[in-house]
Amino acid sequence: MPDGSVQLLLVGTNHRHAPIGVREELAARAHGDMLVSAVMEEPAVAEAVGLSTCNRCELYMVGEDVGELREAAVRHLAGYAGGRVESLEPLLYVKAGADAAEHLFSVAAGLDSMVPGEAQILSQLRGAYLRALEGGSTGAVSNRLFHEAIVAGKRVRHETGFGSSNASVASVAAELVREKLGVLSGVPVLVVGAGKVAELVTTNLVSRGADRIVVANRSPERAAELAARFDGVAVPLERLPEAIADAGVVICSTLSERPLITPALVAGGRSRVFVDLAMPRDVDPAVGELTGQTLVNVDDLQQTVRQNIEVRQGEADRARSIVAEQVAEFRGWLAALEVVPAITLLRALAEQIRIAELERNEGRWEGMTQHDRERLDQLTRSMLNKLLHGPTVRLKQMAADGDSGGHADAVSELFGLSANR
Repeated sequence: MPDGSVQLLLVGTNHRHAPIGVREELAARAHGDMLVSAVMEEPAVAEAVGLSTCNRCELYMVGEDVGELREAAVRHLAGYAGGRVESLEPLLYVKAGADAAEHLFSVAAGLDSMVPGEAQILSQLRGAYLRALEGGSTGAVSNRLFHEAIVAGKRVRHETGFGSSNASVASVAAELVREKLGVLSGVPVLVVGAGKVAELVTTNLVSRGADRIVVANRSPERAAELAARFDGVAVPLERLPEAIADAGVVICSTLSERPLITPALVAGGRSRVFVDLAMPRDVDPAVGELTGQTLVNVDDLQQTVRQNIEVRQGEADRARSIVAEQVAEFRGWLAALEVVPAITLLRALAEQIRIAELERNEGRWEGMTQHDRERLDQLTRSMLNKLLHGPTVRLKQMAADGDSGGHADAVSELFGLSANR
C-alpha cells in the first residue's frame, strides 16, 4: 500500500475448490519453485513462498499493496492453468494477514488435508519453505510465518492424538485396495514411481498382506532400492507394458507431465485396480472405462475419508485450539510491524534533538575533557532510551490488541513525525 505498511496475502486453490483437471494443470506447470520465481519478478512482490502438492497450489506473498499482490498471483496462476483469469478466479481463495496465517497453520496441522491429520503435509510444507529460503525469496514476514506454521504442526502432533493414526492419502489408498480385493497375499502389485508417496503406499499395502511387489521407475537405482526394502523386484520403465500385464494392482505416483498408462497398454487381459496418486495424473481417465479395470484417483479417495472424520472430531478440536494460539501470537507480531515506522521516526526525532542540543552547548564546555564528553553522550543517550522504552512497548502492545493504526497515527500527529520524514 502507499503508506509503506507490510501486507501478507495468500492466493491459492485446493481439492475442495478446484476440480482435478485444474489442479493437474497447476501441478504440471506451476510447481512452487517455478511459480515463486515468476511472481518475484513482479515489482509489487517483496517475498514469496509457494506450496504445491497433489491437493493444493498456494502462493504466500508479502508486499505493500494487496491489490497488486492479488493481481500478480491470479494472472500467473491463470497462465499456468491454461485458462483465462475469469475462469480460474472463482476457483481461488484469497486470504490476507492473520487469515492467511490461520489457513497455513491449519494446513501444517493437517486440518485442511483431504485426509484429516495426515503427517506428510508438514514435511511438504517444510520442504517448500526451505526451497524458497535457499532461493532467496523469503524475508522477515514469510520467515516468521512459516516458522510459526511448522511449530503449530509439530505441536498438534505432539500434544494431540489428531495425527496418531498416521492417516494419509497413502494409507487410505492401501485400505481401499484391500477392501476391493479382500486378500492381498499373492496379488502382484506394480508400483510405478519410487518417491515418498510410492514408498508410503507400498509400506501400507505390505502391512495389509501384499507380498509380491514390483517397482518400475526411470531411475533403476531408486527402483532397486525401493524394491529391496520389500523383497520385491525392480524393472525398468521401458518394461512397463509387460509389468502391467502381470499386475493385479497398479499404484502410480510419478512426476510425469503426461499419462504413462493409456488404454492401449491396458486393453485385454486380467482385471486390475489402478490407484493414481500422481498430479498430473499418470493414468489416462479412459482406462477406468475399460471392462474389468477399476481406476481410483486422489479425488475418489475423499468418500473413504469422510467416513472417518467424525471419529476424530474431538482431537481435531484440540488441534484447532493450538492453531488459534499460534495465530494469535503471529497476529500480534504482524500488527506490531505496522507501528514500527512511527516508533522509528519518533526515536530518530529524539536522537536528532539530543545531538542538536549537545552541539549547541559545545562552546560552553571548554573545561570538559574528552572522557567527560563521552560520559555526557552516554548519559543523554541512556535518558532518551529510558524515556522512549515505555511508549514503545505500549504502542506495540496496543497494536497487538487490535488498534495499530489509531495510536500510531496519534503519535505521528502529536510529534509531527510526518513533517520530519
